[in-house]
Amino acid sequence: IRILKEEKIIENIAGITGPYLKKKWGGLKEHPLVGEVNLIGMMGSLVLSPNKSTRAKFATKDGTAGIICRQNCLNEKLIMRAVGDRMIISPPLIINRDEIDLLIERVKKALDKTLDELKTMNLFE
Repeated sequence: IRILKEEKIIENIAGITGPYLKKKWGGLKEHPLVGEVNLIGMMGSLVLSPNKSTRAKFATKDGTAGIICRQNCLNEKLIMRAVGDRMIISPPLIINRDEIDLLIERVKKALDKTLDELKTMNLFE
């Protein structure tokens, strides 16, 4: 708690990195594989869907797309947790803008690779 106060980590999140992450994370909604984007504080999620407009589920066992995406994230040196077909991040509170940019870049690469795999498996409309 002392470090949080002395280094003004909470203030930095509230005024700088939190709003920046919200803007960048929200932009992931444009990806064809993302049906829903959520961010509360410094925790975010992406719901993977084969159809953005209906947010339909994949025509396979729940979590299949999430597992594929999680592996692609790991291949991109990114840790994102898969809960079913929902991907979750919780970056460190000390993350900065450059690191947020790197995070988003890696998420996009993982989503692109996941989309390619799902198309190959005929699981994406």
